[in-house]
Amino acid sequence: MNDKDLHDAVGKLPKSIDPPRDLWPDIEARINRRAFALRRRWYWIPLAAAALLAGVWLVRRQPPSWDYAVVSGRPIVGTKPVTGTGRLRLGETIQTDDSSRALIAVGRIGQVQVLPETRIQLVAARADEHRLALARGTIDAKVAAVPRLFFVDTPVGTAIDLGCAYTLHTDSLGNGLLHVTGGEVEFQTGQRSARVPLGALTQTRAGAGAGVPYVEDAPEPLIRALVAFDFANGGARATRTALAIARPNDALSLWHLLQRVDPTLRALVYDRLAAPVPPPAGVSRAGAIALASRDLEGYWTKIHRIHFRRMILKGVKEIDPRTGTTVR
Repeated sequence: MNDKDLHDAVGKLPKSIDPPRDLWPDIEARINRRAFALRRRWYWIPLAAAALLAGVWLVRRQPPSWDYAVVSGRPIVGTKPVTGTGRLRLGETIQTDDSSRALIAVGRIGQVQVLPETRIQLVAARADEHRLALARGTIDAKVAAVPRLFFVDTPVGTAIDLGCAYTLHTDSLGNGLLHVTGGEVEFQTGQRSARVPLGALTQTRAGAGAGVPYVEDAPEPLIRALVAFDFANGGARATRTALAIARPNDALSLWHLLQRVDPTLRALVYDRLAAPVPPPAGVSRAGAIALASRDLEGYWTKIHRIHFRRMILKGVKEIDPRTGTTVR
């Protein structure tokens, strides 16, 4: 085909080609479907956000609670006997009879075993405060947390955890015993407190709170003198008896006694304490007798360190009560 023939063939082509049907409805439908899908996708975003916020609100609205497990028998939680596991809610109590026991998870920081004939209540379950109220009975507590995060209220005061393990017993009046088996516990009644380290005990009494702490192997005459001083108006006589009996290992008892005796007896107690356990540098006799916080805290740091080493190395090495160093 030459150029002329090609030109004639092109000239015979139609000026336009009409489709066999109208294509616009299909095109419009596709555009609408895409727009609808896009709108639907964005429509669900605020709904999902609202659902998430509602879920968070519902979780926050749920009352705080701790897990519990029945160890034996059928303790009463709230008003119902229970078995197995469950949740102890804020304000609820666990009550055991003479044949039942339960275990409470203290949030995520520890656990409390509720022994027979005990009534205990969940008082606070916050990140900055874990608190139970022991109305009567006995508990074994084990906590691994920063100090002053776990508390147990009793009828006469509060056991304040300083990173520890302990057994706490009380009757409904507040008469009882705190025995620390790990770390340290502070028992506070109003402005009066007792620091009870590993291997020490303190008795509690209605109307008085905690007595002067003493070590597990303290002589019985010393314990009787301290009890008479704290709870039976023993006064100067009980003080002098305690000073006569106290050993170097009883320094933590003398440190507490210094702060509780009549001011006229403080010098006598201080000198009896300083003889076997000299004060560390920076602690003055005048400051300690005046109950200056700096001097008392400095002295306690040394006493606590020596006592802790003695308890940890008990049966392995002998500890010099004056310095805390090993002697064999």
